[in-house]
Amino acid sequence: METPIDRLRGLVGAITDPETPASRLGPEVGALAALLREFATTRIEPERVRGEGETYTAAGRALSPTMAGRCADDTARTAVFVRGIHRAVSEVRRRTPGRPVSILYAGCGPYALLTVPTMAILGPSAAEITLLDIHETSIESARAVVDALGLGDCVADVEAVDATEYRIAPSRRPDLILSETMNACLAKEPQVMIMRHLHAQAPRARLVPEAVRVVACLIDPSKEFAFDEAGRRAVSPRPTRDRVSLGTVFELSAQTIASWADLDAGWLPAASISIPPSLDARHIPMLLTEVDAYGGHVLRDYDSGLTIPKHVPIEIPVRGGETLAFRYRLGCHPGLECEVA
Repeated sequence: METPIDRLRGLVGAITDPETPASRLGPEVGALAALLREFATTRIEPERVRGEGETYTAAGRALSPTMAGRCADDTARTAVFVRGIHRAVSEVRRRTPGRPVSILYAGCGPYALLTVPTMAILGPSAAEITLLDIHETSIESARAVVDALGLGDCVADVEAVDATEYRIAPSRRPDLILSETMNACLAKEPQVMIMRHLHAQAPRARLVPEAVRVVACLIDPSKEFAFDEAGRRAVSPRPTRDRVSLGTVFELSAQTIASWADLDAGWLPAASISIPPSLDARHIPMLLTEVDAYGGHVLRDYDSGLTIPKHVPIEIPVRGGETLAFRYRLGCHPGLECEVA
């Protein structure tokens, strides 16, 4: 009779198979989420009030345990991150043989979704994981999932804590820092502050995601989206898009975090972009998010809820020949700001 851990290993093997595009793994990702929910103490139920259970911190909004659990159903997002962390762990193991890879997972949610696959495949001799989440109910649920699957020996510690206030013990600096606490364009949620705070304490650690980039484009909305006769967005055929790339506006990576080391203002620097003098009336400026989980496992536009295009945060019309100056606002409502330079 197949045990839950056998089912889990089979699903992880399918999800990490490089021959299958991440977007085609809906059945496998759905089965993985369903398996973890069997043992979770957090139940995915309709919330009575939108946003109920969220926590607002000094660094942004932390999703409720229910909403964090629902993120597991985002097929490409889950598959790409599982593949990325698997690749990162494999690389570290090759470079540091003979000891477990230490992983710090900030914002583990109710399932420890992105590290349970690694635990199942590699076991405690290969990885030891510290689980952090701001919600006590998520920590309790993640612990229940791990224990029910017989993976408790892979977990070094669990703690209910705001990751932007967590202090890493000098004797336990991680090899990998993992956090997926973000929204499109790195708005509203605390991904930037979490990664900045933790990586400053462990600057040699690799990050998952390795990089998150926000890119500016001029987009023709009539070509960007396809709609059926009822006005609903059509799945196929895919539209032929009309875009003009304007460049990267902001990047979160180990390199940019290091460049911010001496900054203590309420914002971080971002790029300025030039609008072509001959701006066509059909084009509007928008922002695209690209998430490089690790080692070439990437989420691009429309792959996930994380990568849906967003409008440039400016209230006045943009004219040809103007320069748009961006910066990233820190604090309880993080996100990009924009003004005409």
